Amino acid sequence: HGTQLMKSADAAESFDLVGAGRKNMIINGSMKVAQRSTSVAVTGYGYHTLDRFHTVANSSMTYAVTMSQQSDNPDGMGKSVKLLTTTAKTPSGSENYILRYKGEEQDITAAGYGTSKSKSVTVSFSVKSNKTGTYGFQMYLGGFNPSMTVAYTINSKDTWERKTITLPPYTTSRSPGADNGVGFTLDWNLSSGPDDIMAPFAWQSATTAARGVTGQVNMLDTVNNYFQLTNVQLEIGPVATSFEHRSYAEELALCQRYYEGIKMGTGTALFRTWTNTAGSPSNVSNAEYNFKVEKRATPTWTVEGNASWYPSGTSGMSAYPSTSMCLFQRNDTTHQFFSDANGDLCGSFSCEL
Repeated sequence: HGTQLMKSADAAESFDLVGAGRKNMIINGSMKVAQRSTSVAVTGYGYHTLDRFHTVANSSMTYAVTMSQQSDNPDGMGKSVKLLTTTAKTPSGSENYILRYKGEEQDITAAGYGTSKSKSVTVSFSVKSNKTGTYGFQMYLGGFNPSMTVAYTINSKDTWERKTITLPPYTTSRSPGADNGVGFTLDWNLSSGPDDIMAPFAWQSATTAARGVTGQVNMLDTVNNYFQLTNVQLEIGPVATSFEHRSYAEELALCQRYYEGIKMGTGTALFRTWTNTAGSPSNVSNAEYNFKVEKRATPTWTVEGNASWYPSGTSGMSAYPSTSMCLFQRNDTTHQFFSDANGDLCGSFSCEL
């Protein structure tokens, strides 16, 4: 992967991760996977297009952007996420508009945060915008505490630029959460109200979430302003190495730990039922779906798009998911199937952080 020899203690300790080809703690950093959609009009919080990256609107902030997956990528080996302003907005109070990534506690454990052996970590990413100036970046551990805010600058409009931010060790004792819970959060702040603008700061053991930096640009101030991001990498050590490209198949499997979308071609059907007329429970209809990837936690089932259970509509079957499969069941012997006439996303299992 074009890694470079590094002589610092932190870099030496991270060499095994680099050599194993798993130096990057970010999933879908090259923005290849978009199970939900490739383009959506966004007005609020949530996952909309690119897997693992979602938008945040604090303090009930309203805004209007288009979030899309683009083929544009600085090295031609991936894609990018683009946020395009469709309605001008000036935030007030503590309103914030953010692009966010969350990772699990067990994914950041090797950094040793909260111990005397804590290491530096380096985040690097490629960014492009028509709006030059100062932008805020923030990293949190656990539930937004502690956190650190850093300023970076987009220098040239409409040009891919590579940014590198090294965060120092954090040795103050902390109580990590569950291994599969939120261990770290990365924020790219794109618009902030005056109450949440502050000078960049070192690690703080107070909840200072969603903070923009002094001089922060407002990407929402003009229609057609845009912000593009890709090749996001978080690695142990004080030096940014070349971006680690993984195959689409590998990135998709990593993403499906958190979200698995089901798509069907026009006129196809899934989950045809079988009935149980004896034993316990009796006189029930069942369907089974085995996940492609073991889930982070028990997911939530959602009927998407134009899909439906037939003959009983969207409420035809109750879902009973585990981390490895989902049983669908109804309390009679009516045979059913799950169908979608439009060949789009028809159902999903989600256990996002």
